[in-house]
Amino acid sequence: MEEVNVSVLFDRGEVLENAAGRTVEEIYRFVCSSIQIPSGLTAEGLAQELVQREEILSTAVGNGIAIPHPRYPLVKNERESKIVVAYVNEPIDMNAPDVRKVYVMFIILSASSRHHIHVLTSLAELFKNKEFRDALQKKPGKTELLALLKQFGL
Repeated sequence: MEEVNVSVLFDRGEVLENAAGRTVEEIYRFVCSSIQIPSGLTAEGLAQELVQREEILSTAVGNGIAIPHPRYPLVKNERESKIVVAYVNEPIDMNAPDVRKVYVMFIILSASSRHHIHVLTSLAELFKNKEFRDALQKKPGKTELLALLKQFGL
């Protein structure tokens, strides 16, 4: 199994600028119905998996950022692993450790637990960088986001 490249996962994913919904479940349903769903999954099934994971423990990490992901890898084909970035219309309370409302979600869809942990670790390191978080506030699109990742060594 090859090492996962986080930039490749962003490149495969989508960036949604106006994820609609008043609840986390509504936002997940909107996102899942708006993206290319990996083979073997349905939008409804993926949304439900994200909701179930959220019910166990919030995926909000602070600074207005959340990293939603299923409890276990659902993607069958590694080439369909990706990260979907969703900027929510209205920041939402997701019980973040710093109590800030979430305005952006980095949804991880991976094919293996090892890749999933690597991506979580890489994102956590990236989110520690104030310069990156400040740039994120401007809601960069996919091209700008990929350039930012390159700038920060991903």
